[in-house]
Amino acid sequence: MQNMIFLITGPQGSGKTTFLIELVSLLKKKGISTGGFVAHGFWKDNVRDGFELEDLQTGEKIVLSQTVAMEGWEKFRRFYFNPGGFAFGEGILSPVKLRDVDLIVVDEIGPFELQGRGWRKAIDKLIKETDKPMVWVCRESILKELVKEFKLQSYHVFNIQEEGPEKVARMVLPNL
Repeated sequence: MQNMIFLITGPQGSGKTTFLIELVSLLKKKGISTGGFVAHGFWKDNVRDGFELEDLQTGEKIVLSQTVAMEGWEKFRRFYFNPGGFAFGEGILSPVKLRDVDLIVVDEIGPFELQGRGWRKAIDKLIKETDKPMVWVCRESILKELVKEFKLQSYHVFNIQEEGPEKVARMVLPNL
């Protein structure tokens, strides 16, 4: 049987990462250990200027993307992506690194992964090599494509505009 996947979704810029951080905090208070990462956005002049990945196990952080061009970074839409950030994220998602956690968190899965890039190989490996439940964050605009692309069978969708972190925590806990 495939891992149970809990999909946290909402429109771009709606607070999915903030919702996820609240959810992880609630689960930790219940004694649930989490691994994976969150991608904190940072802002400049009220406009999102980039993202920083945080390892949920160690608290270590690295810049994943920014709007300022950097040599060797890949441009995608308006952001430049740090190859070191992707390597950092892939390392965080290693099944060996995550063997002792109860829940795996991936913030977020997006167009890169749907194109077979970004965290795609790491996520495919997690699905194949672990049966741990996971929480994935994705924009609602790509939700159907994500479910199809990853051939998800056991999943539940939570739209942050309709449900709060407390309700999601109650749904996740029985699967841990």
